[in-house]
Formats: sequence, structure tokens, C-alpha cells
Amino acid sequence: MEGADYFTYLPENTLCEAWGCTALSTGYTAIPPGSDYPPVRHPDDHHFVWEKGRTLQAYQFALISEGRGRLQAAPQPDVVRTVEAGDVILLFPGVWHRFSPDPETGWVEHWIECRGFAFDRAMDMELLPTERPLWHAGKAGEAIFNTVHRLAREDALLHQPELSTLGLQLLARLCQSRDLAEQGRARIVERARRILMEQSGRSPALAAVARDLGISYSTLRRLFRQHTGISLKQYQTEVRIRRACELLRNSDKSIKEIAGHLGYNSAFHFSTQFQKATGVAPSHWRQRNHFAVR
Repeated sequence: MEGADYFTYLPENTLCEAWGCTALSTGYTAIPPGSDYPPVRHPDDHHFVWEKGRTLQAYQFALISEGRGRLQAAPQPDVVRTVEAGDVILLFPGVWHRFSPDPETGWVEHWIECRGFAFDRAMDMELLPTERPLWHAGKAGEAIFNTVHRLAREDALLHQPELSTLGLQLLARLCQSRDLAEQGRARIVERARRILMEQSGRSPALAAVARDLGISYSTLRRLFRQHTGISLKQYQTEVRIRRACELLRNSDKSIKEIAGHLGYNSAFHFSTQFQKATGVAPSHWRQRNHFAVR
């Protein structure tokens, strides 16, 4: 992406407010290796020095198309994140941050700053968590910024409504990419639940389930709790108890046989876990619920 450095700041716009996004500034800057950063050119409320960082009053997408650098931002200010080409730095109103290019590479940055209820709504839906201030937008992000720069350099004030819709396009792509990622995580959890249900008779090792799904055991445990509200082990126990109830009700298998069928080491272990889950011993539960098998 070529062109001279520029930046422009825009006023509030009632027309843009109607669709939930008002573009307030855009810009493009190429920072050569070894250069001072940031350039001393912006208004006081946007300029910053590394030692103090900065807080904005709007949302900002800052695409780094070339080079690399670093980012620190609240609520994890001590975490130094690496910024690579194709990454978009996400800045939030009232959230402290600071970033800079690697002196060895410099970087090329593109930004658009927006305000509006579309962004506020995305925040409320937790699609824009401040704990995740980087998004890899790649070539799709560059394509949108190409249009942003063309319109802004031509006449930013005249094209403010179009620039605002481009801010919405970036927001939509970001939310879609994160929603797809969330759907992928939900599918992993659903597959784990299915495996545990289908293999309740074998009681598979939970670490083996994670390996079959292609993720680490710690990741599976974390995702499972996030999506179901209970631990992976607790869900496995619930599945085994439900299966035990089916066998107690519909078969004449002994308690020992049911324990072995469900993968318990002993009838005692099974009976202890069953009573803890249901409040009664397996034999008493069977007496209350058993269907005669002919």
C-alpha cells in the first residue's frame, strides 16, 4: 500500500450516528527503521510518549501492514505482546495502552478511529474483550484500509459517511472471525461430550479424549468448563451415573457387573460414587425404579 503519510480528524456526524458508527479520524504513516516514535504531529489528546502511554476516548483499529513491534494495554499492562505484519491493534475508549515499532524493522501503520453504539453493543456482547487487543486481519484488512485512504485523501469530510461504514466493515469482520473461532471451540466441546456419552461403558481417559480432539488436556478442561459450567470430570461422572441408572432399571446385571461395565475398579467405588450423586445406594435405587426384564 503506497501513498504519502497523512492524518485527518473529523467532527461528530448525526447521519453516521444513525447507523451506529461515526469515523472520527483516519491516517497512514510509514515509520522507517531507527526512527523516533511516535512522530510529534498529532493533537495533544492523541499524542503519547512511551513512558506514560495513552488513553483515547473512542475505538480505534490500527493495522500494521509491514514490520513488527510491541504492544502493552490494560487490563494486562505488564504483558508485552508482539505485533506482526497483518495484525490490527484494537484500542478501546478509556483503556490505557502504548505501542511502538521494532527499531530494526520500523512499521507501516494505518488507522481509523470510530465511535458509536455498534461498537458499544459489540462490547456488551463480549465480542470485543479488552483482554484480546490484537486481531490478525491480513489482506482483507488491508483492502478495507485501501478504500479508507483513497476516500480520506480525496475529501475526508465529504466521505465521512462512507468512511464510517468502512469502520463498520472492520468491526463486522472482527466479530465474525471471533464468532467463528468461538463456534469452533463450541464444536470441540460438543464432540467431547459425544465421545463421553458414546463411550460411557469404557470410561475413556480424559487425556486420551483431548488427544483424539487434537488439543491439550488443559485446553479441553478450560474450554469445557467455559461452555458447560461444569468440569470435564464432573460431566463424565454424570454420564456414567445416567448410564448406571439405565442398567439398574432395565437389566438384571449385578451391581458388580454394572460397575465393571462402566469401567469402575470395584463395586465399592461405583456404589460410593452412585450414592454421592443420587443420595441412595444402587441397590435401593433399583428397588424403587426396576422394570422387570422378561
